[in-house]
Amino acid sequence: MKLNLPQRLFLPLISFVAIPSALVSLPSVASNPDTSLRIEQQDALSAVEKENAILAEEMQDEEQRQNAQQSSSNLIDPSIADPESTFSIDLSDSNQVAQALHLSAQQHNWGLAQQLLSHYQLFDNADPLLIHYVRGGIYRSQGDLKRAQEEYTQLITLQPNFMPAQLELARVLFENHNNSESLELFKQIEASLPSNNPRTQGIQRTIDVFSSALKARDDWGGSISFGPSFNDNLNSSSESYTCLVHSDIGQCIIDRVTPKKQQAFGIDYEASLNKRTSLTGHHGVSFSGLTYGTRYSGHDEYDEQTVKASFGYSYQSQRDRVSFAPQFEFNTFAGKSLYLSSGIKLDWFKTVNKQSAFKFETKADYQNYQPGKLDYQSDWQFSTLFTYWYQLPEKWLLFGGLDWTDKRNDQQVHAYTLSGVRLGVNKNVSPWLDISLFASLRDRRYQDFSALLGDKRHDREQNYTLVIHSPSIEYLGVSPTLSWTHKRVKSNIDWLYTYQQNEIGLKLTKRF
Repeated sequence: MKLNLPQRLFLPLISFVAIPSALVSLPSVASNPDTSLRIEQQDALSAVEKENAILAEEMQDEEQRQNAQQSSSNLIDPSIADPESTFSIDLSDSNQVAQALHLSAQQHNWGLAQQLLSHYQLFDNADPLLIHYVRGGIYRSQGDLKRAQEEYTQLITLQPNFMPAQLELARVLFENHNNSESLELFKQIEASLPSNNPRTQGIQRTIDVFSSALKARDDWGGSISFGPSFNDNLNSSSESYTCLVHSDIGQCIIDRVTPKKQQAFGIDYEASLNKRTSLTGHHGVSFSGLTYGTRYSGHDEYDEQTVKASFGYSYQSQRDRVSFAPQFEFNTFAGKSLYLSSGIKLDWFKTVNKQSAFKFETKADYQNYQPGKLDYQSDWQFSTLFTYWYQLPEKWLLFGGLDWTDKRNDQQVHAYTLSGVRLGVNKNVSPWLDISLFASLRDRRYQDFSALLGDKRHDREQNYTLVIHSPSIEYLGVSPTLSWTHKRVKSNIDWLYTYQQNEIGLKLTKRF
């Protein structure tokens, strides 16, 4: 039966049919924050591991000195003398207290040294050099590097050629990320060492180790990985069918059909490059860049790539790392430019204690969409992320955070706010196996009613990712990583934007 329907009824129906399948998945094409965070987090961890590997021998010596505290000489007050102690001293004898204080400092027994110092500094003939040296060690053991630096600096002012104080000051500068000053001091100490003297071999080894670690801090670092992948819903299709108008006999006259799911194998790739150059004090400049994307076999209309780069100011100290820099992002889809964004990014990483740390990041950028038909999407975007890490015993690492995005647009129907929560866990099971599991939940709310869709769009997005890495299985520094990601989106415009997607990939990764 032919229905004589008003022409205006067909306008929205024709609009629905005319929506290209590539644009149905437009939100998923944009830069993936989970991928960027994962790459940045792994690069930061890799840099720490590289430095720890260089310092491994020195750290082992430090641990042995700490263990030696339990068997080192104890402070013996005559009123509480312990017959099992190594020796006892007369606290009224400045020479005995000085000898015990010197021995405790030599053994890095700073708890004992603090007790002895409280007595020793009361003597009229107390040696200021010994007092400054011990105070510096105590402050360093407590993590108060600023005061430790002050004590060692005062000591060197009194006796410029006192090498033990120079070495301790160089270590303190290293730990507080005064990289240029620390490296310069290590060079001065090395220049003052007598040649061919076996007694200075230990000092030379310490200088070499810390100098290598300092140079590594300012060296290039990053990673490159690639490998096969499979995606079971390239076009993020809901694969839905709806009959809009039926005939009198029940036949569908006008229907609404979304594209069928497209699936394909492809090649995933990721690469990152980072470098910091230390200037003076805690200040420096840093560069960071990363790219990731996928090329699909036989479906190059879904190829996608994201490139990010930033260069700007960097501040680093014992517990804080701050960067402030312009950032540029370039995104392509189907081999063609999708958008180019430029803006400013500020991030702050804070080490709370030995078990925990957090990172705060905020960014403002202008996204300029290149295709003329998407020019209406061009506008400012503001985003903020907060991430917290907590190290548990047995090599368990918990991490999670919050993120928020405000996408502006002159047409409020295209503007939205995106709020989310992230939670994950990492476990180093063995040298052969490292496992990470993390999830993100995000809520996307558009700002105005869409006459085209007949509603104000509201999406809820879930992402679950499992990453299995085997660092011990490697050849020429290349090791395998297996990943699986499950994504599901539930939308109030369910016929168009509700979908599920699975991606699985096997990458070979090289870190440097």
